Amino acid sequence: MRIKKYLPYLLLLLLFVPVIASAAVVRGSWDLDAIVGILDDAANWVYVIGFAVALIVIIIGGIGYMTSGGNEDKQKTAKKTIITGLIGAAIILLAGIILDTVANFLGVTPSA
Repeated sequence: MRIKKYLPYLLLLLLFVPVIASAAVVRGSWDLDAIVGILDDAANWVYVIGFAVALIVIIIGGIGYMTSGGNEDKQKTAKKTIITGLIGAAIILLAGIILDTVANFLGVTPSA
């Protein structure tokens, strides 16, 4: 089916609908603070979704490890899955720290 090819992009687009809708609520002219506020909202959505995915990957790896039944290949696969989830969560956390540092360096704070 051709729809399976585009399904992840469609779901990603649907996740950003609230962010796009919040862009229409921005009052006044388009200044740097308004743009940073919209980007901050988008980043917050990405953080939440990313951490949720990382948590699900870690849980799947934990379940795989518990149900491996002593099979070393399944245990290695489960450990790799857990490590992948932890690395993903760390990358998301570091990206947030970097974005906050750059925003503070530029002296721009998101409008709440």
